[in-house]
Amino acid sequence: MEIVNIVASGNLGVELDLNTLYNDLNIENIQYEPEQFPGLQIRFAQGGPVIILFSSGAYTIVGVKTNEQVQHLYDRLNETLGELGISYDSEEGRPEVQNLICKDELGREIDLDTLVIALGLENVEYEPEQSPFVYYWPENADCLITIPTNGQCIITGVRTLGEAEAAFNNFKDRIERLFSDRDSQ
Repeated sequence: MEIVNIVASGNLGVELDLNTLYNDLNIENIQYEPEQFPGLQIRFAQGGPVIILFSSGAYTIVGVKTNEQVQHLYDRLNETLGELGISYDSEEGRPEVQNLICKDELGREIDLDTLVIALGLENVEYEPEQSPFVYYWPENADCLITIPTNGQCIITGVRTLGEAEAAFNNFKDRIERLFSDRDSQ
């Protein structure tokens, strides 16, 4: 299983003047268009992860793959805001992981029509005219598993890698039982 993206968030506990920040921050990759989106978007590296700051002091970190990267970005934000004289309790404002996006493989091609019937309609969404994926909400986990025909699944809505692995392994076991029964007939 591979983590593709981590979404983390927190609150600095201070109100921020985003227009002033936009003008004062000496960062090349910064974007603020309040008429289109209320957040100030900061990238410390071209194409790198994004920190979105809101005037309330709330922030979101997107585009990292490890908890260490989340912490590094938060530390960099603290340093950058500190240089502008903005002070707050950095321990209180620490980011918490809200969502992991993970991927893993079933190791086989999947007939999505058969899969939908086998999984039952109450936990599945499949509209082949609109999307080439089956969306499955497992009964035993609070997540979404997105399934394409090639078996390369995406797991979202979990906060830890362990949760993602448990949900996917249960799903994979169910798929193997389902398709091994069909393959042996």
